[in-house]
Amino acid sequence: MADHRKRFERWRKKLPKNTAYFVDQVLTRIVPEFEARGFVWYQDYAGGDAMQIGANDIPLQRRSGEEWPTVQIMFDKRFRPFLGLDFATLPPVCTRWVDGDVVNIPREKALVFEGLAYFGLCKRSNLNYCNFGYIWFSLFPQRRIDKEIDSLLALLPYLFDLFDRGIPETWLSKKSGFVDEHVFVMGSRQPE
Repeated sequence: MADHRKRFERWRKKLPKNTAYFVDQVLTRIVPEFEARGFVWYQDYAGGDAMQIGANDIPLQRRSGEEWPTVQIMFDKRFRPFLGLDFATLPPVCTRWVDGDVVNIPREKALVFEGLAYFGLCKRSNLNYCNFGYIWFSLFPQRRIDKEIDSLLALLPYLFDLFDRGIPETWLSKKSGFVDEHVFVMGSRQPE
C-alpha cells in the first residue's frame, strides 16, 4: 500500500515559493476545519493505490453514515498556486471505468468522482469560477493567496451544512452545470 502523505510531502518539496505558501495555508487553515468535523486523510484512500490518486491531491473523507462525505483538494500539476475542491458522498458501491467497461467497486477503493455524482465548490456561479488561487501573475502574491484562502474558508460552513443535510436528489441527476450559487455538477452517473 502506498503512503499518500509521503508522496504528497515529496511533491510539496518541489514547489516554488508562492505555491509553497499557498499549500501551507491550505494545510494550516483549511484542512484543520475538515478534521474538526471528522474528516480524515486516510492512508488507504482509493484502496491505497498510488496509481489512482495524484501526489498533488489531498483526499479527506468522513467514514460514517450511509454515504461517506468525500473531498479531494487538487493542486495544480504545473506547480501554480491554485486548486480545485471536488466533493461527493460515496455510497457503499461505486463505479469505475476499467478497460472500457463500468465495474462496481467498494467505496473504500473509490475516488471522489466514482460515486453517483460529484461537484465542484465555486466562489460564485456568475463568475463561472470553481478554482481558488491564481494561475498567471500577481503583483502581491501572498496578499492574493490570503484572499483566496479566506474565500475558501468562508465557504466551508456551507459545504459542511450540505454534507450534514444531504446532497439534494435533484442535484444527483443533473449531468453538469450549476445547481447552486457555489456548486457546479462536475459529473453524474444518473439519467437526467
